[in-house]
Amino acid sequence: MKFFLFLFVFLLCLLRAESIDTNASYLDTAHKIISDKVTGYSDTLDQTISKLFTGKKAQNAYDDFFKNEKYFNETEKSFVSVNLNTQFQSKYREKTTLNINANIALQRTNQKLNLFVSGINENKKIIDKNAPTELGLNYFRADRYNIQSRYSIGVRGFYPFIRARYYKIFAAKSWKIEPMQLFEYSSKDAFKESTFIYFDKTLADKSLLRVTLQRETQTKIKGMDYAVSTQYYWNFYKKNILSISEILSGNTEYTTETSTRKYSGINNYATVLTFRKNIWKKWFFYQVSPSVNFHKENDYKANYAIAFLVNLYFGDFD
Repeated sequence: MKFFLFLFVFLLCLLRAESIDTNASYLDTAHKIISDKVTGYSDTLDQTISKLFTGKKAQNAYDDFFKNEKYFNETEKSFVSVNLNTQFQSKYREKTTLNINANIALQRTNQKLNLFVSGINENKKIIDKNAPTELGLNYFRADRYNIQSRYSIGVRGFYPFIRARYYKIFAAKSWKIEPMQLFEYSSKDAFKESTFIYFDKTLADKSLLRVTLQRETQTKIKGMDYAVSTQYYWNFYKKNILSISEILSGNTEYTTETSTRKYSGINNYATVLTFRKNIWKKWFFYQVSPSVNFHKENDYKANYAIAFLVNLYFGDFD
């Protein structure tokens, strides 16, 4: 409630301080003012930092529309994205989260630098776990052998971390293949490394098939996490996109909360249907995601869930 009260007062102050186009609605005007502030402050900060330091990647249209984790990993745009997400599950308690992701591009510097705030709370395993907010600095290095690289330093909660990300895009007939490797060290979780391989195939002008392979290891966790998912995106009407995902995830060595016995193999099967709609200009979205998953923790009994998300996006657009 305090956040929305603060946002309301902030908007009122901005509206009083800026000239208002009487031909535009108040919502349009407020959005333009906030977006101008985001890009304006980014430009000012860019000029300041560029005195201390002596292109732009194409985004997949579906990642851009959904503003998903892959999009935040790759974008160099200046933006502020606010997500209000409520999830109801049959096996777990209701959860409501407010996440803010922000990026300030410093493109005047020879070495591309971005300041970022990341509150991504992606539900990879369908069992909701809050992720602490990250704050830090990204450095985009020039391509070497067509390999894109990004280095990050920052804090997650109260714990500092460093991270390196590498990826490359291959074309194989009608498929686009994108392997990505992450390395991270933090004072809390020690060393962690992850591998993602994305296989994208455009089936028609308005649909995309994606197969994702994923693996991850951590110093403090035994075994290796892995997952395979298949997603189908269908842009069936203007700015209305439907996606359906099938996800299998598991570990080479794990235990459950109710037993100390060691298990291995697939421990979760999930199906997720997501409908996302751009309902106001380019910046106001809502999303509905019904799902069902069968997890080892629940003796593979069905856990039904539905999530509602509202997304406000301020800043640079394509």
